[in-house]
Amino acid sequence: MLNLYRRHRAACSKNGTRTQDCPSKPKCPVHFEGVDGTGRRHRPQSLKDPSSGSGVRDWNRAVEIIRELELPTPVTAAQKPQVNLAEAIASFISFKARRSPDVKRKARLILGRLQAFAEARHKLSVADVTFTDLVEFRAGWTDALTTQRRNQEVVKGFFRFCVKSDFIGRNPSTDLDSIPEGRPKTDPFTRDELERIFAATGRLTDEYGRSGQPIAAQTRAFVLVMRYTGMSIGDTAKLEKSDVQGNRIRTHRKKTGEDVFSVVPPFVIDAIKAAPHDSEQYYFWTGRGELHTRASKWGNRLQRLFVLADVRTVVTERKLRSGGKLKDEAETLKVSKATPHMFRHTLVRDLLERGTPMEEIAELLGNSMKVVEKYYSKWDVRRQARLEKRLEDLWANDPTTTALTQNSTDGR
Repeated sequence: MLNLYRRHRAACSKNGTRTQDCPSKPKCPVHFEGVDGTGRRHRPQSLKDPSSGSGVRDWNRAVEIIRELELPTPVTAAQKPQVNLAEAIASFISFKARRSPDVKRKARLILGRLQAFAEARHKLSVADVTFTDLVEFRAGWTDALTTQRRNQEVVKGFFRFCVKSDFIGRNPSTDLDSIPEGRPKTDPFTRDELERIFAATGRLTDEYGRSGQPIAAQTRAFVLVMRYTGMSIGDTAKLEKSDVQGNRIRTHRKKTGEDVFSVVPPFVIDAIKAAPHDSEQYYFWTGRGELHTRASKWGNRLQRLFVLADVRTVVTERKLRSGGKLKDEAETLKVSKATPHMFRHTLVRDLLERGTPMEEIAELLGNSMKVVEKYYSKWDVRRQARLEKRLEDLWANDPTTTALTQNSTDGR
């Protein structure tokens, strides 16, 4: 709302007041203050006539001009304040406050890289970032394709948030084409590989090269939990003592608050309880620091175990470093193509081969049916049997197939 008043001159008898009436000739100029229809605040100032640019002295004309200024007017893109990219990213992270720490960490990483990329090109606001900028930013990614797909989803989610927050009018990431998944086929462990892995846990050495240390017992317990529950490496690392009840291990909690348990053989529980515990609350984690850091350390330990068990190992070369620089020489070392996630695939394969319904698999893993069908349906023997039965019924009742069968029989 805008307020009108006269600013009476020193020679006017009304000087020092804001009255509308004025006895002077010519009359004293009209001033105004307040907020106009676009939301802009005006400090006390002289009212100018838009048609002539001169100050207004006629009160009726002043009222007409003020009415025009008070009409709601859409703010154009040029009038909107430019939102700083760093502030927009901070706002997006706050929007994700209820998501897991890992989700927020990954969002900070990729959006931090986006901010550094944009600032290097002197683009400090969200509106400055264009589609071609995002194409160039993505072209520099060297991560695995699955990581690139996740990062692109984060970037797209960020710009959708910016549009909804009215930081920008158009989403520059909309036309980014999808990144092919490129995920290599993940085969479960064979029975022989599982036996070699369990046998190798007793030979696993600590950081000093000593075998038969507590690290071996703890690693065996960790592997047993992954094998018999199908839990991810992160969920296994944060397994709480309260999650183990009898011979059941709580794998996850549904959105409804209902717990999902996995029944395991008694020797799994015995191994967990006999192994060294990292804290009073957790079996395999102190509870201090970031969980993803602890999961990464467990991943490195299991990689050593796979190499020791000679499970899908290959020989590779690694450049040596000296003083932070790469040397000409390289060392030859063994690495394994096996991953901890293969324990999950192994459990699902075993369950599906024994006719366990997909719905129950999805509930155990905490995945959607869509995800389970995408990655595990090839081991669903009941589905294959149903398909074969439907095909047999189709051919048995198809007139053309019947006729061809009869002709083939007569031709003999």
